[in-house]
Amino acid sequence: MKFIYKARSKQGDSRKGTIGASSRKVALDLLEKNELYATSLIEAKSGFNLNLNLNLSFLNTIGQKDKIIFTRQFAVMLKSAIPPLKALRSQVQQTRNPNFRERILKMAESIETGSSLSQAFALHSSVFNPFFISMIKSGEATGKVADSLMYLAKHMEKDYNLRQKVKGALIYPGFIIVVFVGAFLLTMLFIVPKLTEILKGFGGKLPIATRVLMWLSDFIRQGGWVLIFVALLVLGFSPILMKRWEKTRRFYDKVILELPIFGKFFRKIYLIQFSENLSVLMKAGLPITQALSITRDIIDNTVYKDIIQEAGIRVAKGEKISAVLEEKRREVFPFVTQMVSTGEETGRLDSVLGDVVSFYSEEVERTADNLTTLLEPFLILSLGIGVGILAIAIFVPLFKIGMGGETLD
Repeated sequence: MKFIYKARSKQGDSRKGTIGASSRKVALDLLEKNELYATSLIEAKSGFNLNLNLNLSFLNTIGQKDKIIFTRQFAVMLKSAIPPLKALRSQVQQTRNPNFRERILKMAESIETGSSLSQAFALHSSVFNPFFISMIKSGEATGKVADSLMYLAKHMEKDYNLRQKVKGALIYPGFIIVVFVGAFLLTMLFIVPKLTEILKGFGGKLPIATRVLMWLSDFIRQGGWVLIFVALLVLGFSPILMKRWEKTRRFYDKVILELPIFGKFFRKIYLIQFSENLSVLMKAGLPITQALSITRDIIDNTVYKDIIQEAGIRVAKGEKISAVLEEKRREVFPFVTQMVSTGEETGRLDSVLGDVVSFYSEEVERTADNLTTLLEPFLILSLGIGVGILAIAIFVPLFKIGMGGETLD
């Protein structure tokens, strides 16, 4: 089969054409052997062909894992005294994600034209956040770029592992909920209609729970299942939708901090992000106001963004960070406020914030590991209530018929 490709050469020149190969992977390998790195690759259809160029960047988002691998490998190469330009060229050959590969090529081109490493990374701010770029700038100032990159790799890896733990812990509750909803719909579609036919044959007044169940069954069978499916879909995607607008995002960010179990858990995560980023940036030599500004941009919660912004404004006027945190007792635990106050008084704020990170990191990891255990009582209670309502609605009228003979009266 043939493939239409768009690629860049090792020197950064754009190329396009067709190549014959038995599969997409073989085509990519053949292009790489010729020192061409694909940014677009589609199969050329025989006969009618629109000759479309499908840009793989839409299909290959740059994930956290891609960035971790790149950062770690790049750091190791710089530690081995390989020049940044040569190291980036080498990373182009090893990166399988076409979208990321294109960006690395552009970074290499920027360095080749005289840009610094931090400037080259800053051109891709959608991939590398302000914290990442500031750490590279700090490494350039101290001559320890490789060390800064190695720290960044460890930092991102720790964050990635925590997120994966939380996602993994939520799989089990999610599976239980899906199974329960599926069983409920099957009951409404197949079991309740049969029960309705039996009960109507005996006459008499049915219990209210049974009548509600029968009405719900009719509603679902007549197309109501579509509304339920849409409602569940909207509910599932509501966090993504709410984050699109400022007002709804602020509402969402406040709500998740008040959720049972999860609220306290999320607060700890945001406080870890605040403490760690501020600590590292201060150790890197950045002024406290600039470090607070960068930390604000990194944290993904508007409540904490506002707190950090206020802290930056008041610190610029000569106040202490602890004075601001003291007023935010709902969002900032007293332990953190006290530790920050101690750090400001002793002049070791960066070191004390590191201790806060260590303390809460252990707590968050333990909570993530035990999240399924913590959620089990709520799941069991919810399932028990659901099963109990179904049992009452279905079996009570049948029991009355059995005890009363022919009618429900």
